[in-house]
Amino acid sequence: MSSAKPKVTAKRFELLAPTLVERFTKGIHDELADCALPNLPSGLWDLPIVDSKTVCKLSPIVKELLGRRLEPSWVRKGGYESVKAAVEDLIARLRKECVLDAPSAAPAISTQNKVNA
Repeated sequence: MSSAKPKVTAKRFELLAPTLVERFTKGIHDELADCALPNLPSGLWDLPIVDSKTVCKLSPIVKELLGRRLEPSWVRKGGYESVKAAVEDLIARLRKECVLDAPSAAPAISTQNKVNA
């Protein structure tokens, strides 16, 4: 059984990116609305606007659109200062982790220029 994680082409990712941004933004806003804390005294709790656990709850969206789970290691520990920052960071990580690299051509090695030691 192969442990390789599915990846998409760069073109496919760029087509999915607007949908990912929209769904992540909505998902975070929905989660924040469901888990809203009362106004706490300033300085007592320095909580991020979007915590890492909230972002991890977006995994079903990643699975649906990209065919794999969101890995917790892709989410910034300590959270994010805004929904926009969380979405941008997640999109950047998905682009890095879930997009096939363009094949790189290996340089040709000429036997004529080979130096014998």
